Amino acid sequence: MRLIFLLLGAASFAALVFSIGTWYLQPLLFRQIVLRRLNRQGLIARLTNKLTKRQKSGSKHSALLGQLSELSDLLDATARNLRLGKSMASALKSATETGTIKEPVIGELVALTTRGESFAEATKRLSPTAKANDLIFALRTIDLAATGGVGGVLALERAAIVLRERSTNINDRQMQASQAMLSTKVLSWAPVAVAGWLVATSSSVRSFLILSVSGWVCILLGLSFNYVGRRWMQTIVAPAQA
Repeated sequence: MRLIFLLLGAASFAALVFSIGTWYLQPLLFRQIVLRRLNRQGLIARLTNKLTKRQKSGSKHSALLGQLSELSDLLDATARNLRLGKSMASALKSATETGTIKEPVIGELVALTTRGESFAEATKRLSPTAKANDLIFALRTIDLAATGGVGGVLALERAAIVLRERSTNINDRQMQASQAMLSTKVLSWAPVAVAGWLVATSSSVRSFLILSVSGWVCILLGLSFNYVGRRWMQTIVAPAQA
């Protein structure tokens, strides 16, 4: 019987190590190899932009990057239209028609200003409905640019630069934190693997963890600390709304 438990434990441990290596280490190694090759060819920036546009909107990270990209493109297009001599309302409307902005607050702003409402009143009304700070920043910049003059055009262009820099910083932060996240995942699975091995190979450990209240308390506390640690690390790495 002991030999059977040893064989089952060894097989479980080998399967766990193989799964961890397949799920985490192999994609990371392929990614590093591809990044090094692209770095030699000077294509990392273009590839990052394409991958950012193709990311799914369900992820908070990709949704934030998508919104930053859309807002920066909108501000740049509005500034170009202003330089062509259009009014602020006409410039913003043309920018939304030619761009890919999907934010309903911007669409409502275009509708209100097209009907003749001032930008100051429209942005004041729509700011409470904007949930993201980046969107509020864009609304205030548009309100400032609506006052007229060359300064408004410069404000739009510089605001677009700020949003793009924020997007770049988020990408850099995520890339630098990938190693820490991998270490967190491995360290969080290692105690589970060790516990499984001990339960499979030791009758005394199995009796304590499974057949006693103290053992179940230890299991629940370990799983709780494990989960809290993973969530804490994800919160630290996640891009903050600034």
